[in-house]
Amino acid sequence: MSNVATPHYGIFSLSNVPPWNTHNEVVHKAVEQIKHADRLGFEEAWVAEHNGRRYGIVASAQLLLAAAAAATERIRLGSGVSRLPMHHPLRLAEDYAYVDQLSNGRLNFGIGKAYDRLEFQAYGIPEAERDARYEEVFDIVMQAWRDGKVNYRGEHYQVPAEGEVVDEVELFPEVVQKPTPPVFVMVSSSEESLRSAARRGFSFVLGQRPTRNDVKHLVGVYREEARAAGHSFDAIDENIARASQLKAVHVAESREQAKEEYREGYMWYVGVLTNRAKVGLGIDELSYDEYIERKTLVLGSPDDVAEELASFHSHTGLGGLVAWFDAGSQPQDRVLRSMTMFAEKVRPQL
Repeated sequence: MSNVATPHYGIFSLSNVPPWNTHNEVVHKAVEQIKHADRLGFEEAWVAEHNGRRYGIVASAQLLLAAAAAATERIRLGSGVSRLPMHHPLRLAEDYAYVDQLSNGRLNFGIGKAYDRLEFQAYGIPEAERDARYEEVFDIVMQAWRDGKVNYRGEHYQVPAEGEVVDEVELFPEVVQKPTPPVFVMVSSSEESLRSAARRGFSFVLGQRPTRNDVKHLVGVYREEARAAGHSFDAIDENIARASQLKAVHVAESREQAKEEYREGYMWYVGVLTNRAKVGLGIDELSYDEYIERKTLVLGSPDDVAEELASFHSHTGLGGLVAWFDAGSQPQDRVLRSMTMFAEKVRPQL
């Protein structure tokens, strides 16, 4: 039994297209998985966005989240992440406000800076402008949601552009969640990103790279920075309870079966993930067993997985975990079976 009072669990969708899947299959797999997670009682579904790469074919997370919002009833729907420098800020505010309306207030707004150099080159966005664009886009989205209108003059964005028609732009539709949907900062491993989230009073989701000890350290960093910024102990505890880490997860009848079933897809994903020019993110390619030993993956029988997760929550203090059941685009029947076993046989033990 975990010492976290009420652990919460989400699923993750990256929409990989390995050689054994078509684009159409992958698009429909993602929606079906989120619908299944909703039926099973998972609290959250997080959707990643990338472009120009086979490992992620959702270029705007809000498209998939809108489809998921229309197909689900209870599960919260999060961008994991929305790459702020890649989007026009007013359009982003409008799109996600629509998702918040469509879902009746179930949007989690997860934000990040993007790190794949191909993505910057594809959209003609200089890498050197990454941080500045991130801040400006975020400021505009928040202004639009809080005020219902935008009048912003920045280095990279002016909303509205200079002209004779209007001197401010109204936001339609408004958001359901006031003053804004909850903001989550997605953190690969950077202390500075985490410190920024702590200063602003936002919760966070950690990527796969940090080890358990790294996570425990980062939680301590978050507490320290948030207290220095004047946030209350209760608010800090609440944000850490809402925070999660992403981990690949597969549940089967036995540990041996789980390891064997998950191997091919996961190692295909690792191969395409590491073969990239990245901005501010180093990724080491390890063997399959080394990923398991580092606990990047959580694999095994329901008892194995429950024991691992109870230990994870106890050691790190995090309240949640985002389970990636489909890393490398696993066979859909296995993914749905694993999700069902997790909900029906793992969670009751936690």
